[in-house]
Amino acid sequence: MGDAVMTTADSRPRLLPTLAVGAAAGLAGALVLGVTQGLAGERALELGYWALALGLLVGAVVGRAGEQARGSALLAIPVALVGVLLTQITATAVYLGTANAVDAYDFWNAEVFGKNDMSFLLVAGAEAFLVSQRVSEIRNRMSQ
Repeated sequence: MGDAVMTTADSRPRLLPTLAVGAAAGLAGALVLGVTQGLAGERALELGYWALALGLLVGAVVGRAGEQARGSALLAIPVALVGVLLTQITATAVYLGTANAVDAYDFWNAEVFGKNDMSFLLVAGAEAFLVSQRVSEIRNRMSQ
């Protein structure tokens, strides 16, 4: 029975690699989704599905790499939030690189990080947490 109980000290070494793998997935996803989103134009710069896709990616990767502990699922939240922010910044930079200066300034003041974007940030963080937790549970069930 003592072998089945995992202490906090046992789970700590696994959290740092889980964070690193999640950050790598978030960065790769942010670059790919951000460039795609920016090239699609002004209408595609609403975060919506881009944020959901990144939250799903980060949650799945962190859930696969981490333990079943809630701590590894909690790591997915900030990683997903930073990934979504990087996606928006990358998309905006790509879009602004193709727009003229007046349109770019107006777009930056009116469209970037609006109210909808903030709600999608929250949804992406929650999705990353829930997907990470579920993937971890399924992985642990399959390994038993």
